[in-house]
Parts: sequence; structure tokens; C-alpha cells
Amino acid sequence: MTAMHLNSADGNGRGLSTLRRTTHVLRLIGDHVPTAAAGVVVAGVLAWTVNDVTEFAPVLTITANMAMLLILATWGAALLVKGFAYYIADRIDPDSRDGDDLWDATTALRGAVEDITNGANYDDICLNLQASRVLPALHELTGHLRNAYAEDGEMAEAAALSDTVALVRAAAESMGHRDLSE
Repeated sequence: MTAMHLNSADGNGRGLSTLRRTTHVLRLIGDHVPTAAAGVVVAGVLAWTVNDVTEFAPVLTITANMAMLLILATWGAALLVKGFAYYIADRIDPDSRDGDDLWDATTALRGAVEDITNGANYDDICLNLQASRVLPALHELTGHLRNAYAEDGEMAEAAALSDTVALVRAAAESMGHRDLSE
């Protein structure tokens, strides 16, 4: 099994950490702003009801139509803040675009596994796997990663990836891909 320890010693650690924290806070705001808006609405309705009974504060003397409008405006503002918070979080999230294509490929492969589990023709899926050349592409990717680590002097990671390259090569060859370059 390959054991790798990827670290961010390139100086971007603080910036990425700050972006991750900011993303987390924005998503928390998006998660909790509807609850806060509901609390404001409930507090406002209670204050309005108490004021109707006691006539304590003339500021809270509003009509039922105006109260409904304020409730809708509060809820609408909460939805806008929620949407804006999620949008900004998605835009600045440093992890959202890292490997998106690879996540899509993983999702497709997991879908094929589920198809086999649900009774799909495994011969067709095997042929599709061979035709897609996923394993030769993975072999090439891991080989380039290994070489990049070696060029940077990170020999432990390069050695771990050498094991991975050999295993992926064997998997690709067992699927009929004999034309792999090293």
C-alpha cells in the first residue's frame, strides 16, 4: 500500500487555512441565518402582540398587513444572506476546484460499481473500462507525480509513488493495455 504525506510547505499554508476558515464561517452563516430570521420574526410577533394588549410602545403600532410585509421582508433578507454566503463560500473555497475532474471520474467509477451491484452486464462495463483507458491514464498521472516529487527532492513521496506506479501498471496490463510507457 502506498503511504504518502503531502504537506503544504510552499508558504501557502496560512492563506489556504484562512480561506478554509472563512469558507467554513460563511457556510455556518448560511446554515444558521434562517434560524436567526425565524427568531427575529417570533420576537417581533411577540412584541407586537404584547404591545397590542398593553399599548406600551407606539413604535410597534402596526397593522396586520404591515406585520405580514415585515415578516416576508425578514424571511426574504435571510434567504438572500444565505444564498450570498453560500455563493461566496463556494467561490473562495480552495478545495472546491482541487480535483473536480477527478471527483467526477470517481463518481462515474462508483456508478459503474453500483450498476454491477444492481445487475448490469459486467462484460459491457469491463469493455467500457478498457476502452476508456482510465488505467493507462492513471499510470501516466502517477508516474508524472512520482517524477515531480523526485525532482523536488521529496524522495519518500517519490518512493511511495513508485510502488503505486508499479501497481497501476500491473492493473492496466491485466486489463489488456500493454503499450504503457515508463
